[in-house]
Amino acid sequence: MLRLAAKLVAFFWRRADRPENAAGPPGPELAEGDTKLKTVQGVVTRYCSDYGMIDDLIYFSSEAVTSKVLLNVGQEVIAVVEENKVSNGLKAIRVEAVSDKWEDDSKNHSPGLSDSSPRVLIGCVTSLRNGAGYISQTTYFSRESVCEGFEPCKGDWVEAEYWIRPGTWSSEAVSVKPLRYKRVDRVCVSSLCGRNGVIDDCIFFTLDSLKLPEGYVPRRHDLVSAVVVESSQSCYVWRALCLTPVHRRDFSTPEEAAGEACGALLQNKGDIEVTRMTNFGTMKEGGCKSMVICIENKGDVPQYLVCCKLAGWDKAKQFRFQMLDKTQRCSMVSLVSLPEEEKNFSDETINSLDSCRKTDTCQTLESSLGNSRAVSPDDCVCKGGSGEKEKCASRKQVTEPEPGRLIPPGGQTLVVIICEAKNSGRCKELLLLCFSNFIIGRFLEVTVVSEEESLIAVREPFSWKNSKSSQALASTKTTVVVTTQKRNSRRQLPSFLPQYPIPDRLKRCVEQKIDILTFQPLLAELLNMSNYKEKFSALLWLEEIHAETELKEYNVTGVTLRRNGDLLVLEVPGLAEGRPSLYAGDKLILKTQEYNGHIIEYIGYVMEIHEEDVTLKFNPEFEQAYNFEPMDVEFTYNRTTSRRCHFALEQAIHLGVKVLFPEEIILQSPQVMWDWNHAQDTQTDGPPASKGRKAMRDQAQVGVEERQAGTVEASGLVGKTPKAREKEFFNLMLNENQKLAVRRILSGDCRPLPYVLFGPPGTGKTVTIIEAVLQVFYALPDSRTLVCAPSNSAADLVCLRLHKSQALRPGAMVRMNATCRFEETITEAIKPYCRDGEDVWRASRFRVVITTCSSAGLFYQIGLRVGHFTHVFVDEAGQASEPECLIPLGLVSDVTGQIVLAGDPMQLGPVIKSRLAMAYGLSVSMLERLMSRPAYMRDEDAFGACGAYNPLLVTKLVKNYRSHSVLLALPSRLFYHRELEVCADPTVVTSLLGWEKLPRKGFPLVFHGVRVRSNEDSFEDDRYFLGFLSNSKRFNVAITRPKALLIVLGNPHVLVRVSCGQWAQGRGSRRGTAGCKARSSVCTGSLFRRPAGIQHHKWCLHGVQPATGAAVPAEVSPSVSLKGRLWSCSPGPPSALQGGAGSGLMGCGGHSLSR
Repeated sequence: MLRLAAKLVAFFWRRADRPENAAGPPGPELAEGDTKLKTVQGVVTRYCSDYGMIDDLIYFSSEAVTSKVLLNVGQEVIAVVEENKVSNGLKAIRVEAVSDKWEDDSKNHSPGLSDSSPRVLIGCVTSLRNGAGYISQTTYFSRESVCEGFEPCKGDWVEAEYWIRPGTWSSEAVSVKPLRYKRVDRVCVSSLCGRNGVIDDCIFFTLDSLKLPEGYVPRRHDLVSAVVVESSQSCYVWRALCLTPVHRRDFSTPEEAAGEACGALLQNKGDIEVTRMTNFGTMKEGGCKSMVICIENKGDVPQYLVCCKLAGWDKAKQFRFQMLDKTQRCSMVSLVSLPEEEKNFSDETINSLDSCRKTDTCQTLESSLGNSRAVSPDDCVCKGGSGEKEKCASRKQVTEPEPGRLIPPGGQTLVVIICEAKNSGRCKELLLLCFSNFIIGRFLEVTVVSEEESLIAVREPFSWKNSKSSQALASTKTTVVVTTQKRNSRRQLPSFLPQYPIPDRLKRCVEQKIDILTFQPLLAELLNMSNYKEKFSALLWLEEIHAETELKEYNVTGVTLRRNGDLLVLEVPGLAEGRPSLYAGDKLILKTQEYNGHIIEYIGYVMEIHEEDVTLKFNPEFEQAYNFEPMDVEFTYNRTTSRRCHFALEQAIHLGVKVLFPEEIILQSPQVMWDWNHAQDTQTDGPPASKGRKAMRDQAQVGVEERQAGTVEASGLVGKTPKAREKEFFNLMLNENQKLAVRRILSGDCRPLPYVLFGPPGTGKTVTIIEAVLQVFYALPDSRTLVCAPSNSAADLVCLRLHKSQALRPGAMVRMNATCRFEETITEAIKPYCRDGEDVWRASRFRVVITTCSSAGLFYQIGLRVGHFTHVFVDEAGQASEPECLIPLGLVSDVTGQIVLAGDPMQLGPVIKSRLAMAYGLSVSMLERLMSRPAYMRDEDAFGACGAYNPLLVTKLVKNYRSHSVLLALPSRLFYHRELEVCADPTVVTSLLGWEKLPRKGFPLVFHGVRVRSNEDSFEDDRYFLGFLSNSKRFNVAITRPKALLIVLGNPHVLVRVSCGQWAQGRGSRRGTAGCKARSSVCTGSLFRRPAGIQHHKWCLHGVQPATGAAVPAEVSPSVSLKGRLWSCSPGPPSALQGGAGSGLMGCGGHSLSR
């Protein structure tokens, strides 16, 4: 209707166009005359080939669009609109597209961007005609643009390069190829129905487009090999392009042979199509019903119907049949009325092929995947009935074979089947339609019920009845909640996530400090498959309760908001430091002061955050009426991630014991066969960076050329297993363990058991992940990879590294962000990938998808099936809680999917704030839990030659490319069995050995003791442990960040009392820290041994800490309340101070002092 209205408006506007307007769009100096000009901002709601509508009110033509930018429905635009005084119509004389959120304006409106420049499109074939068609209804492609060996079909997913025709707003594909394809071997034809069938219960095929060897016709139970492409065909996601028989099954039993013969008998033959709906449903005993079967000749040759007869002996003689002459066809109209008394017993008339196939696959294919023929005999089926037997008897009834009839090409004949319900029960007879050269059969079925049975028959479906209880008196309302505003303006997704509310009883247990085991005794049990969901659900609720309690501490009263245009701004002290932690889209509640027992609540959503100012969106009436009255502010906890975790726990049941609690290893056939040169594998590690980058670019270019030259030649795929790239690795700097990990991931010998990439600090874990993703992409054309990380920074790093590899085309990779993420936090290089990720449906079809573990839950909201992704990589898996890690894992197949968990269980785990949830196991990541299971545990006796771990499941990286040997020795001994090898760049890690402030030259580690305002005796209570002192994993992270220098600031008397501080006491080498007298103001010594010749108080750093008089660097002023602090230093000017992880965490080459 809207399209019709748009065309109507377009017609009148064209007629009203003045001749001078045809010369070109009017400029700003236009005289208004009989029109009024105004500028508006809106959204394109309609778009056709040469015109469109803005907000369904404003018409515009293609000539009015600046720069000839191709607009899309949903695109925001700014338009100069003229209003005609006579017709009051609105027409845009200038339309300018608002730059995309993820794309720079200069890119959108740059004069260098030609409409004919090639672009990449991922879409579905929506229509076909004579070999040509359209992708996503808009992009045209011809037969010549399709790659060799690929015959597209409606529903196929393709990757196309297209261009925009200048001045026409139309797009045309120049190359089209399948998005994903693969070869399957020795699979069984599971079902056939007419010209359609299914292979291995998951691959659809139709004989109309299937390439077959000469003379071969597939039949049920045949073993075949096939080349398949990704295609949306009802409940199937793959479609067969070509099929080759491997073995035609010989039927070993008479029943199987009879079943095959029966199936062949029921098929249409000789271009004759016969009605398939031959079920009379349920009838009363004594009733009579008629049905018309249509026989149509769709061929070019006349066919002679010799006779119609029943195959068996109809003892009850319930079925009769007769052929209709042309003069009788009109009279049959009076026979199709259904008696009123039989309506309650009418079933759906369905084909009875189930008796032969024992499955309902045929019905599914028949109903949803049937051939798109213009007229079907099924449309001609008629049912009639009469309650009187004499009316049936008055017609000509035949039980003997009916005399034959010639059916000319395009002609049809009708056969009337009459059923007289005589005997109670189910009756099934086979009707044979005998032609000159073949026979077509149809089963006639009826279920007869007696008079007594009809009295107790079900009259309506069962439903629970609401109890009629007295309505309770409505309580007086004390709170009025204003209609909420939509929090998501960029994505409109269905929300299939249940709420998973926190049980009230659990809340009371926490608030009243009651033993939590009274609510959930399973928390005390060891985790297993039977208690998996219940235990983690309770732990997630405990964490939510703590988060809600923590947020309540930030609620404020009597605050005044200020205006910013139409929106309101709230100042939140401490917000810049994350107290409280807010994100775009979070909900806040404003409450008025109580008046006469009523409080009005206004629900608002965070639109923008700038330092300590929060811009809020409320109900428009409140925004206009607000007059700076004092309000109470209540912060609410965003439960989206928690709800996704709960949902993932429900989906985890399909992963089962083999993924969640792996015990035995069952080897699978390899996904990729490896035949790489040993010469390459044994290359010296660590070539110069410039040479490595050049080699990587060369390899990337080779990969791109290979991919561009590749075609889906169905007959050419003769190998049984995909072969790895014949060239070298994309990254030539990989060491032996990294290459081994890539091979194991690509081979997938133990899938679906998770493969663990154990990466200690600075060992190139992410580099290995990048290489594995690229190899999977090129070696497995049917792959679709999901790469996740717990944080945006880690996910961005993966996306950036893949972008810099130059091995993936723009249409191959997408970065999907959470709606609440600010554009300012995104690196410019990855913004184009983020733009494609705005459409979640479209993003789900990319072959490489990068997102956070939580944002992967967006795919649940669009209903993606299990197995949508073939490979799931979770980087930094040790930092994600197990329920959070399950969110992406729930989208991989539990049979053929490959799961890769990369991380270090000895470093920081998930951030859990609830002590109860932490105590009962929520702080243990899935990576750490799996590493403690027997199949993944360290076993030097069994796997001593393979790094002490089973190489099929775990690869441990041991070459460290970050730190100096002195700094690496301690963590290697404490956490990594002394296995870490120093492979860092000597020019970087030795650059500070000659620093004049070092107590011992050549030893880049300093301990600087300070006196702090604290009671050392209080550290007997673990509640006072702070930072890395109370957690061995934090300690490990802290001391492995630096590259060239580590400085420790703190009270040595406190440090030595911490469990991780036992390193200060040394071992047999007596290389402990130098003692520090309580009276000294400055204590300096190395972590191992005070250098000879250096007096205890002689050396100190510049600057004086005001509270204690302790000397510290002038640019370093740690808080006096801290009990210990680590400072890591990499080469560079000491004034370049960075906080937090700094350059040491990322392994960058920047010269800075970091803590």
